[in-house]
Amino acid sequence: MTASYDLMYDPNEVGADMVVECWISQGPRAGDAAFDPQAGDWIRAGDDELQPRDARVVRRDADRVWIQMDVARRDHAVA
Repeated sequence: MTASYDLMYDPNEVGADMVVECWISQGPRAGDAAFDPQAGDWIRAGDDELQPRDARVVRRDADRVWIQMDVARRDHAVA
């Protein structure tokens, strides 16, 4: 089964600026050598409970990636 998101995040750790730290090695694409998110890239972030959301990479330091959740996009809205 393939995860529907790139990075896993903890919703309880999302800051007021909607930025949260993630670890590539703890996400569903940990074994994907082609996955190389860089600042400015758009990815999908999930937590296995909530619906995955779009997020923009704002910083990366080796295995750690900081993403800013995009709550303005409507492509996640439930009809």
